[in-house]
Amino acid sequence: MSRIKCSFTFNSSRRLPATMTGLKTVPSFLVCLFMLHSALAQSSSLITQSKCFFKQNCIECLDADKECAWCTDELYEMRKSRCMTKQELLESKCNESKIETNDNYSFQQITQNEAHRDFDSEKLEAIQISPQKMRLRLGKLLSQTVSFKYKPAKNYPLDLYYLMDLTWSMRDDKATLESMGSQLALALANLTANYQLGFGSFADKPTLPFIQTEPHRLENPCYSENDKCEPTYGFRHRLKITRDIDKFIAQVKASNVTGNVDNLEAGLDALMQVLVCEHQIGWGSNTRKIVIIATDGWLHMAGDGLLAGIVTENDKQCHLDDEGTFVDALKYDYPSLEQIWRVLLRSKTAVIFAVTEAQQDYYRRLSELMPEFTSVGRLQDDSSNIIQLVETGYKEFVKRVEFTDNAPDYLRVRYTTDCGGMYSKPQPIHRCDNIEIGKEYEFVVELQLLAYPKDPTVRNITVRIEEKLISNEALEVEIDLRTVCDCEKNKEPTELRQQCNYNGNYVCGQCQCYAGWIGKACECNLQNSHNQKELFEKCVAPSLGDELRTGPICSDRGECVCGQCYCNPGFEGEHCECNECARIDDKVCGGPGHGICVCGTCRCTDSWSGDSCECSTDTTGCRAPSKDTLCSDHGQCNCGRCTCDESFFGPFCETKDGEVSALCLSYEDCVRCTVNQMNDLGCQDLDRKCREKIGLYQVDLVQSDSALLNCTFRFSNEENVCDYKFSYELTENYQTLLKVQNFQCKPINLITAGLSIAVSIIVGGLLLLICYRCKIMYEDRKMFEKFEKERQAQTQYEMISPLYKSPITEFKVPDWMESSNM
Repeated sequence: MSRIKCSFTFNSSRRLPATMTGLKTVPSFLVCLFMLHSALAQSSSLITQSKCFFKQNCIECLDADKECAWCTDELYEMRKSRCMTKQELLESKCNESKIETNDNYSFQQITQNEAHRDFDSEKLEAIQISPQKMRLRLGKLLSQTVSFKYKPAKNYPLDLYYLMDLTWSMRDDKATLESMGSQLALALANLTANYQLGFGSFADKPTLPFIQTEPHRLENPCYSENDKCEPTYGFRHRLKITRDIDKFIAQVKASNVTGNVDNLEAGLDALMQVLVCEHQIGWGSNTRKIVIIATDGWLHMAGDGLLAGIVTENDKQCHLDDEGTFVDALKYDYPSLEQIWRVLLRSKTAVIFAVTEAQQDYYRRLSELMPEFTSVGRLQDDSSNIIQLVETGYKEFVKRVEFTDNAPDYLRVRYTTDCGGMYSKPQPIHRCDNIEIGKEYEFVVELQLLAYPKDPTVRNITVRIEEKLISNEALEVEIDLRTVCDCEKNKEPTELRQQCNYNGNYVCGQCQCYAGWIGKACECNLQNSHNQKELFEKCVAPSLGDELRTGPICSDRGECVCGQCYCNPGFEGEHCECNECARIDDKVCGGPGHGICVCGTCRCTDSWSGDSCECSTDTTGCRAPSKDTLCSDHGQCNCGRCTCDESFFGPFCETKDGEVSALCLSYEDCVRCTVNQMNDLGCQDLDRKCREKIGLYQVDLVQSDSALLNCTFRFSNEENVCDYKFSYELTENYQTLLKVQNFQCKPINLITAGLSIAVSIIVGGLLLLICYRCKIMYEDRKMFEKFEKERQAQTQYEMISPLYKSPITEFKVPDWMESSNM
């Protein structure tokens, strides 16, 4: 026979519960699993304790683990164990009202919550995020969850700046923009009722090697094209953002093209100035900002300025003169993409690259580096589809929402949302696509403090959660950092020092002694070495041959404080020499009345036995009603319960496999009386009859008639006869529980029953006749098919065999005989 061996080491005095002891039929692996589960459960408890124990003050305790709690009760006796779980503190007799837990700091308050509304032309604002301000409190490793709703507003303001490449190759595009200016305004009006337009142009840095520097070419860069154009410039802001579309068209017409040498332009120089010169450009404070860059060339990047001897890094500052010209184009290098990205993030501006087909791949790769702020559209050679690009680009930015925050690295922020029902379950994302104007989208944000700020003076921080492309709208969360416990904030050291004999401060239920003093009330002076030696000797257990008491202090299981041992968890005694008795189901030595713990060993009362006093010596639960023998002489009585021999079962081992329990008849009178009441027949002295037969009992009515109800008796009255099923079992407090099938025995309607039988016979006869007829038809069909096959086989044989001679003969009268007869 194969054996299963459990092998693990764990310091525990747990035992199997009484319901499992002595069971011969329990498989070995189940016992192993139970023991392993018990060990893991106790191990988990010790892990939580190890995080809480030995913390020196309240704030260290609460920061150790979210389950840790601190006892501020001045009458609490377990000095070294003020930090435990709340349940352990209660069991250690700490006053519940004097326990500080992490739950005490779950403070959250909404301080501003205006309802969503579309853009208000009078207030010049819309509210898309609600609530707007909150306040909460966080401790180390704690987390709080806040939620907000985002609802895109109708007619949200749009500031659109058209930044155009006005080099020679873009002259046709300029003419197209002049003719389509009014159509562009109409297209924007269809997108939002509140729009404004601005205009600027760019070329390249006016120096070698980006342009030719001959005097006549400096004045007219288009000299080689036999045309006249204005001198090369880096960037020129031509029209401040305005609602006047006529000014926009007039400014486009008044702007002339220029020229340069290569096919790379100063587009990033121009974009940087458009972004940082907010006042000159005229950006609004509560608007959606979009810059359209229309070009057929590539872009100069940071470092290209070295070709012209320009080595100063772009400073991301505004350098426009009164006429809108970028005056320091030859002083600063082109900006890098990283600088552009940071300014886009700060200014919350989107960029649409409207480029020709030849440059489309180049700008798509560039856009992939800044996907949240940029998009690319294909521009026709003459810019005839610019209106379509504006509409498409605007909708691409409006149909998505993405939130960001300014949380420091020691605060973790996690977002979840279902994007307005797009996902069946909330997803860990902070962005939603394909959003709809006027629809609400809820975001849930979890804030968790991983550590305290390095600067100890920082007591609160403000986290701003905002949409990436919209300014001046956000949820501001003001977070108060728990740097001290409430009990410490409320302390009054000058008044409470007397509780510590004026040798320390009384804080959060305990004395914090000054240097050189120890004890629960700072009553022991360690400055005297002789006094210190005497105190430590009191903490050493006396032993033979050790008059000087040189043994281990507190048995190496605790700490000596002022001549008294404070034991580590799991130990007790004057010198911590004893193990604590194990807890089973939060009970020590079986609980009150079972036994007492004496130096790690349970001493049981007369009515209980076992290592943990968990087994009752009472044999009442092992005796069947009206029986004197224990377990019907077919088992052993262990812990007040029967452990049956092989082939026997039942609470009293009264039933043999394959047989009906002999106790069914003992319980029948009680059950029959119960059934009479269910059928409205009444039963006198039900309780007395049951108690005489059974003793303590309980009756439950159940709907099931499964095999578990293994006792049956027949109930009859003047009208009908019914079979009832019931079962019995023994409860933990030795009551007999009777489970009786719950139904009423109703009389049979003879007329209905007769008609049903007659109809059943007729229908059954018809079905038999139909089946017989089908069988005859099937057999006839098979015989006919067989005949046809045989006939066909015979015909084929006649045609094939030369030896075949037909049994049929015929004679034909000659023609001449027929004619002579005539």
